[in-house]
Amino acid sequence: MKRTRPASGTFRFILAAGGLVAAAACGGRTPEAGETGGAVAVEAVRAEIERVTRRWEASLIAGAPGDAVADVFTPDAVRLPSGEPAVRGHEAIVRALAGSVPLREARFTIEDIEVDGDLAFANGMYRVRGPDDVELGGKFLEVWKRLETGWRIHRVMWD
Repeated sequence: MKRTRPASGTFRFILAAGGLVAAAACGGRTPEAGETGGAVAVEAVRAEIERVTRRWEASLIAGAPGDAVADVFTPDAVRLPSGEPAVRGHEAIVRALAGSVPLREARFTIEDIEVDGDLAFANGMYRVRGPDDVELGGKFLEVWKRLETGWRIHRVMWD
């Protein structure tokens, strides 16, 4: 069983692919369903993050990921590609994605997600297949941030 050690007065849940895995509380009251940190809220956050992830996959398949950057990333997002310099902010991310070719397949599977206030932490596996059927896959770690416009990727790294 996975457990978190949240700061005093907070409540955290970990939602894994199979559902709610564990909860840990240290002081404070237990949130009601629908409040940040409650099981219903975690499921709602996961659903929105999954929706944004599907938007990202569709943009990669269409060969137009630059068009989706504002819908997927925070304005001050940082992408941390393996073995390359960090890419910071919308403009730099769009430039980094320039010339992307349409993919035949793009799938990001979130295995675990943890929500703590306006931040969510997701990790999982990805698989992409190019037009030449070359397949790449690995794992990723994302930090999501809640904005007025919804949940967006704030930090992401993969291998």
